[in-house]
Amino acid sequence: MKRVLLALMVAVLAATACKKAEKTPEPAYVMVKWARSIQDLNYQAYAGAEAFPKSEAVFRDMYRDYYLADLMVTSVEDADEKDVRTDVDGGRFIHRSLSFEASAVKRASGRPYQVVRGDAVFIKYIEGKKAARGWLMSNRTFIAINR
Repeated sequence: MKRVLLALMVAVLAATACKKAEKTPEPAYVMVKWARSIQDLNYQAYAGAEAFPKSEAVFRDMYRDYYLADLMVTSVEDADEKDVRTDVDGGRFIHRSLSFEASAVKRASGRPYQVVRGDAVFIKYIEGKKAARGWLMSNRTFIAINR
């Protein structure tokens, strides 16, 4: 009887103690996914990487002439789990920043014409419907350097 009880306790402990940590893509991965969605003009992938995606028509208009290639993440800030912010809809999130460099490529010629340096802010909702989506890009700034 003691062995059965002991085996049951071990099984319960193993089931509760061995929970897998929820894995969500890191901001660097999301940034590369976002850049690839622009290159391919894939609205669904773009919308999946954005916290507040533009409409498909606006997306196509914004990126009709160029895309980013050779994206390199230069730094990623650690998230401060204690710094919880709220969006306009009341959703609570944590945030972190990322810096990157890339080449802007003209679609018509397929040739790079500018070096782009930028920063992006990523947010991760801690509750609600968007929490399962992981890190999402909420804002970005580019500085273009003509070659």
